[in-house]
Parts: sequence; structure tokens; C-alpha cells
Amino acid sequence: MGLLLFGAACISFSAVFVKLAAVAPSVSAFYRLGIGGLTLFALLAATRNLPAARRAMRWPALGCAVFFVCDLLCWHASINHIGPGLATLVGNFQVFLVTAAAAVATRRPPRPAFLAAMAIALCGLYLVVGRGFAGQTPEFRLGVGYGLATSVFYALFILTLKKAVTDHGRAAPMAAMAVLSLAGAALLAPVVVGVGASFALPTARSVLALAGLGVVGQAVGWLAISMGLSGARPALAGLILLLQPTLSYLWDVLFFGKPTGPVELAGVALALGGIYLGSVVGGPEKT
Repeated sequence: MGLLLFGAACISFSAVFVKLAAVAPSVSAFYRLGIGGLTLFALLAATRNLPAARRAMRWPALGCAVFFVCDLLCWHASINHIGPGLATLVGNFQVFLVTAAAAVATRRPPRPAFLAAMAIALCGLYLVVGRGFAGQTPEFRLGVGYGLATSVFYALFILTLKKAVTDHGRAAPMAAMAVLSLAGAALLAPVVVGVGASFALPTARSVLALAGLGVVGQAVGWLAISMGLSGARPALAGLILLLQPTLSYLWDVLFFGKPTGPVELAGVALALGGIYLGSVVGGPEKT
């Protein structure tokens, strides 16, 4: 449980680091994956587990790098438009997409409790971003759209990552994350050039923020979570991992002065509660 708590707390700062870096989404994603991947490879070398990286260099791990890159590009763009808290909250709706994919794969309908959890979460999301949506700024609406796209690519990433660490040689989670991180950085390099962004970082704060994003958010946080998940009950793991969007929202309020009211806070509580219930009762109906 301690590793899960630590990992969730670490990745909750990822959105804060992205906001502080103040660079293009493609640039922050590139440095996140590059620094995180190198950190994980250093850990593999230090523990004499480099052969595990060779086993991870096959389609599932490399293929999910594409989805991870798309996930990060959309999420980082969403952060820049609507802030760390909302971007992380909307992105975590991947829980419902992953379960829907499982239902399609098994040809079994979702459980009624899961559908109820989805309804609760959607009501919460409406209270946070839906009220007066048409009257919001184009930037805000675009940020919500990026957040919803994040949830789609996040779900695809989770599904392919699961395949990468269970198929064939069962690549260790650390090795799979190391390989897909550097593969993702390689994919992002031409994107940075193509959008006219620069690899040069404008300020010392940008350098420190991206270093923190790569080491804390990408390498240490995900490593702690992957190790902690193996020994935790699913319900407990779902509850603990909900700490990430909760803390991200809190950091947005504390560090960036995000305005909040009672209706919005109630919406956040409903959305988080629905996401948690969805993660716990998710899965197709047994027949």
C-alpha cells in the first residue's frame, strides 16, 4: 500500500511540472519520456536487468508507445488550456473506456453497478465543466476536448501496456516502461520539429520542471505504482490511485489559484466517486 500511495503522490505532480515548464505540449512530452526512459534504463543497469529491456523490444511495448505519445500530447495541451486539476480529472475517465473495451472483447454487457458509476461520474463532470459550456472561452472548450481525447488514448495505452507485460516473455513493467518511454521520445522528436517548436528550454524553471517531470512523474511514480499493484487488492488499489487526480486538483487550487465554488467541488467529488466505483465494479456481467 505504501508504494501505491507514494506512486500516486508522485504522478499527481506531473501536471504541475507541465504547467511550470511553460513549453509546447510536444516539448514537455519529449523531455518527460526522454528523461524518464533514461532514468529507468539506469535503474535496469544498476539492478543488472538490462536483458529484460531486450525482451520488451517487440510490438506490444513499442506499439503502445504510439498511444502513450498521443495521450501525453493531448493531456499536456489540456493542462495548458484548463489547468492541471481539470485536465487530470477528465483524463481519468479512461476507466470507463477500458471496461467498455473489455465488455466488447468478452461479448458480455457491463454490470449495472458499473453503468450507475458511469452515470454518477458524468453528472459530476457536467457540474464541473458542463454548466454554461457554450458560454465558456474557446480555449476552455478546446481544453476539455483535449482532456476527453486524453482519456481515449490513455485507455488504449493501458490496454496495450497490459499486453506488453503479459504476452510472450512477460517483459517486466520497468523494462516495458523504459523501452516505450525512449521509443515515445523518438516519435516525438519529429513532432517537435514539425510544429515549429524548439528543443531549447526558455528558463531555468523549465529545465527543473521537466527534470522533475521525467524523474518523479514518469520514472519513479510509474515504477512505484507498477510494483505496488502486484500486492494490492483491486478495490484498495483503485481507491489509492484516485489520490492522483484528487491531489492534482488540490495542487491546481493551491499553486495556481484555480477558482472553485461549492457546485464545482460537488461535481469533482461526484466525478471522483464515480471513477472509483467504476474501477472497483468494472468488468463484464458474468453469465
